[in-house]
Order: sequence, then structure tokens, then C-alpha cells
Amino acid sequence: MNVAIFGATGTTGQFVLEEALARGHRVTALVRNPGKLDGRHDNLTVLTGDVLDAEAVEKTIIGQDAVLSVLGAGMRPTTLRTDGNRTIVAAMQRQGVRRLVSMSVFGLGDSAKKLPLYWKLLVKPLFLRFAYRDHAGQEAVVSSSDLDWTLTRPVSLRDVEATGHYQHGAAATMGKITLEIGLTDFARFTLDQLESDDYVRQSPGISY
Repeated sequence: MNVAIFGATGTTGQFVLEEALARGHRVTALVRNPGKLDGRHDNLTVLTGDVLDAEAVEKTIIGQDAVLSVLGAGMRPTTLRTDGNRTIVAAMQRQGVRRLVSMSVFGLGDSAKKLPLYWKLLVKPLFLRFAYRDHAGQEAVVSSSDLDWTLTRPVSLRDVEATGHYQHGAAATMGKITLEIGLTDFARFTLDQLESDDYVRQSPGISY
């Protein structure tokens, strides 16, 4: 499959990129610093540009079968996730590319009910308020499109050994969660979505 990845040099994006290549996909990544990825793999094409540049994004999407957005911006005030996904969605619509898997965050929509009290009262409103606001904007952009989208909602991502055992799906179907998921397990879940239509036009949470 031909897959475009946005955010491939980020902490999460690097795991998603490696998983995509390991599964034999032909990947095109748009990055601001190509030196971080050049020469990694024969199936990797690296383009230089910014996700807010409509022309660069469209060039990346031309000829693709699917798009993965794993844009990250930390906790700072920003609209990068919202604006970046808006640019991606518009380019996909122009190019007729249908499948989009976009990384959001656990704690939005129905998954907010699964957050422990301290997270609801302290972590989310005080420390992660800007990130949640941007992810909410991102979800609005993606979910209002006519694409075959999936919004993944991981909990706190950790660089730990993969287990292959985790919960995923609508919040109502999930039991008690740990608020952690390994980066490798999340990357595998992300790529699984390209090979399945289980969560098309849905926003599954994922957690140990």
C-alpha cells in the first residue's frame, strides 16, 4: 500500500513509520528536517515541507492509498493539529484519497468518562488544556469530513516493551484502564486500521 505519513519525525511518528515500513508499505513522509529520515529504507520517500503548506501536503498525498497523521505539538498553545489536519483533509478530498487515520487523545468525546477524577480536575484542565483544545479542533475537522476516517485516542504514550495486549474501542466497551500505552503497541494498532474497516468513522480509545 502507498501511505503518506505526517509527523513521521516525532516521538510517536517514528514508531508508526518503522511499523509501516516493517509491514512492507511504501511510505512518503513530509518533514521539515529530511536529515532525520534520509536513507533509512528503500520504500521510504522523504519530502521537505510543512504540514501547513497546502502545496507541499498535496504533493505528498498524490498517488497514495491512505494517510496517517501523527502530528504532535506537546503541551504548548497551538493549533497545529487542527490546522494540519484541515490541510490534509482538503488535499485528500482534492486527490480522491479516502482513508485517513489521525491520532487524537484519550479524554475527548465518550472517552472523557473513563478518565480518573484527578485527571479530570487537575491534569486535563491545568497541564494539558492547550493540547486537548487543539485535539478537539482536530477531531471536529476530521469527523465532519466525508472521508473514511478513524480518530485514534491513545492514553499516555510510553516507550516500553510491547505486550500485544491492550483494550481498544468505544469507552463503554473498555474496562478499567491504566492510562498508559506503549509506543510500539500503539504503532501496531495504528497500522492495523489501514488493514481493517472495523473503526471507519469511529474514534476508538486505546489503553492497557
